[in-house]
Amino acid sequence: MIIKQTLKLAAAKLSAHGLKLPRLEAEILLSAILKKPREFLLAHGERKLTASQISNFKLKISRRLGGEPVAYLTGHKEFYGLDFYVNKNVLIPRPETELLVQEAAKLITRNSKLVTLVDVGTGSGCIAITLAKLTKQKLMAIDISKKALAVAKQNAKLHGVAKNIKFFKGDLLEPLLNSKFVIRHSSFVVLANLPYLDSKWKKLLKSSDSLGLKFEPKVAIAGGADGLSLYRKLAKQIKSLKKLNLTLLCEIGHLHGPKMKKIFSFAKKIQIKKDLSGLNRLAIIKIA
Repeated sequence: MIIKQTLKLAAAKLSAHGLKLPRLEAEILLSAILKKPREFLLAHGERKLTASQISNFKLKISRRLGGEPVAYLTGHKEFYGLDFYVNKNVLIPRPETELLVQEAAKLITRNSKLVTLVDVGTGSGCIAITLAKLTKQKLMAIDISKKALAVAKQNAKLHGVAKNIKFFKGDLLEPLLNSKFVIRHSSFVVLANLPYLDSKWKKLLKSSDSLGLKFEPKVAIAGGADGLSLYRKLAKQIKSLKKLNLTLLCEIGHLHGPKMKKIFSFAKKIQIKKDLSGLNRLAIIKIA
C-alpha cells in the first residue's frame, strides 16, 4: 500500500471516531514511523510502504482510536517551539503552560539581580529547560517521581542545558527547605504547574477531547477534592521560608482565582492573568 492511500484510510477511521484533526494526526503518526517530516509524505505519496511499516501504523491508529494521546504514540511533544521527549511517566506539555514561561521570562528580564529559578513538579522538564535556554539564571528542578526526573534529565541533555539545571527528587519545595542552597538574601522565582483538576476529573473522560487524560499519570493530574490540595501544601512550605525574596508563578484552573487568593493571603501581592482563551490561568504571587 502506498503512503497516500494509507493516510486516506487512516484519516477516515479517525474522523469516524470524532477526532477533530484526523488527517493531521495520521500524518504525524506515519511521519514518526518513517522518521521523516510530514512534507516528505506529501512529496512521496506514491511511495510503497513495507509490511512492517503498515503493521506498525495500524497499531498506532488503533491505539489512537482508543484515546491514547498522539504525544505518547510518537514520544514527542512541541512546547515553546522546542521538541520534548515524553512518555507515560510525565504530563504532556500544554500550550497554556507557555504563559507561565512567558511571564517568568518577563519577570527575570525586569530584575537586574540574579535569581534562582525553582521548577516544582518539573515532569518532562519543559518549563525549566525552556527558561534555561531563554535566561542565564540558575535553575532547580524538583519532582516527586524518579521516573519523571529521568525524562526531564534526558530532555535537558537533548537541549544542551543539563549543566544549567540541578535536579532534585522530593515533595514540592522539600529539597529547598532542607538545602544549604537557600541563602537568606537570595531571590527566588518558584514555578509551579501542579495538578489542579478536582475530584470530578474522571467525568472529563466522557469527552473525546479529554479522553487522553486517562493515559497520563494521575499524580500529575488530580489535585484533590477542589484541585488545590498541593497548592495548600506549597503555601505551608513557603511560609517556613521566612524573609526570603520569593515570587511564585502558578498555573491554575480557570475558577481557582478566589481560592488561591485565600490560600496565599499572607502574600504581599497576588495577580491573576488570563490565557489566550480569556480564562484565568496564571497566579503571580509576590511573597515578600
